[in-house]
Amino acid sequence: FDESVRLWDVSDPARAAPLGRPLTGHARNAASVVFSPDGDTLASAGEDRSVRLWNVSDPARAAPLGRPLTGHTNTVFSVAFSPDGHTLASASLDESVRLWDVSDPAQSAPLGRPLTGHTNIITSVAFSPDGHTLASAGDDRSIRLWNLPGSYLTGHTYDVVSVAFSPDGDTLASASSDRSIRLWDVSDPARAVPLGRPLNGHTDVVFSVAFSPDGDTLASAGWDSSVRLWDVSDPARAAPLGRPLTGHTSNINSVAFSPDGHTLASAGADGSVRLWDVSDPARAAPLGRPLTGHTNIVFSVAFSPDGHTLASASVDGSVRLWNVSDPARAVPLGRPLTGHTDAVLSVAFSPDGHTLASAGADGSVRLWDVSDPARAAPLGRPLTGHTSNINSVAFSPDGHTLASASWDSSVRLWDVSDPARAAPLGRPLTGHTGAVFSVAFSPDGHTLASAGADRAVLLWETNVAKAIQRICATTKNNLGIKEWQRYIGDDVPYTPPCK
Repeated sequence: FDESVRLWDVSDPARAAPLGRPLTGHARNAASVVFSPDGDTLASAGEDRSVRLWNVSDPARAAPLGRPLTGHTNTVFSVAFSPDGHTLASASLDESVRLWDVSDPAQSAPLGRPLTGHTNIITSVAFSPDGHTLASAGDDRSIRLWNLPGSYLTGHTYDVVSVAFSPDGDTLASASSDRSIRLWDVSDPARAVPLGRPLNGHTDVVFSVAFSPDGDTLASAGWDSSVRLWDVSDPARAAPLGRPLTGHTSNINSVAFSPDGHTLASAGADGSVRLWDVSDPARAAPLGRPLTGHTNIVFSVAFSPDGHTLASASVDGSVRLWNVSDPARAVPLGRPLTGHTDAVLSVAFSPDGHTLASAGADGSVRLWDVSDPARAAPLGRPLTGHTSNINSVAFSPDGHTLASASWDSSVRLWDVSDPARAAPLGRPLTGHTGAVFSVAFSPDGHTLASAGADRAVLLWETNVAKAIQRICATTKNNLGIKEWQRYIGDDVPYTPPCK
């Protein structure tokens, strides 16, 4: 209770001795300590409502790591590391459990929202050996088990700004402000794991990633004004392909492959869209002249499913369509699509190619009938509900659902089976603790990935039948009205799903 943490040399337990100086920093009594699995980091929790991390790789010279982790509103009574050492759980007298991304202990950050349910102080937390379950024990005489599947992908050390699934759905790529790209094995989304080492080479933010249709090539767009291609035919051994593609004179914000995989489009802060011949990725080359017409930064590009049309979105508030049936001689199609009252940050075509979705800094999503791209027209009313910029939109593979990601920390789903009468679908998906920059559906439509400023990628299960099966197994086929209201919501009539 002297507000310190002490380390002891117990190599000879019969003659244990102090190691270095006491670790001080807590403003009140320290209540719990735990070592990370690799032994290099120590976490301490205290009555000052904080968790502190210490570099103990040299125990005789232990030192603080980063800032204290704050958020609890009362004494933190217990801390525990996940088996991989990337996540820390903390339990508090405030009746909540919090998770922290400690993959880089010097820059730790909150992970998701607090876990609540206990009705009294929580005294202990522990991870299962596989890291997928967290147990918490409280003075309410209960032990609670929390399902923590591989739905939180951590490892990036700054904002994650883009995600993309491979065509077979087994690999996910994520791009970050930490200048790296990471690949993940998501063949079992509940147990996603990293693949190989991070892909490094960009010298600034990596703002966009896209897989080629055959899944063998990954393109990345950077704020270092370059596009890079990577051989990901073996994702665990990804490697650079050819030289970086240069030509843009400023940040590159988006990349997209044509459906045949022969053409790559890039969008730049220099106001232009460039096309590249990537039929031989190791010898990629420019195609035709840059596409100009936008009067400000171009934030997003997307090809139509037939590959004949390219859409571009700009800070100038417009969406432009281009005829790229001959990529070397691309030309504008019709008039710019206007209606957004601020920057347009993302565009996406529906799988049938008849509808285009655009997302704006005005907090709205707009749908456009592009069945005749030269005569594109608005479809229905703007989709509203987000309270800040919308950074990304993506259609589900069946075209019935649209996902949108926003600065308001949420992902929203929309029923667009009839685009002229699109409507919200369920409640917003909340779990990120900061802006959400990107969303992408898996090819089978059963998983949605979202990337955020909290440095995490979240995987959401969108297969309703599978979700019901998992819930029923967890509740032992006893999902009562109270549980339904808690986990599903009281806005959906109770229907016993477990039979």
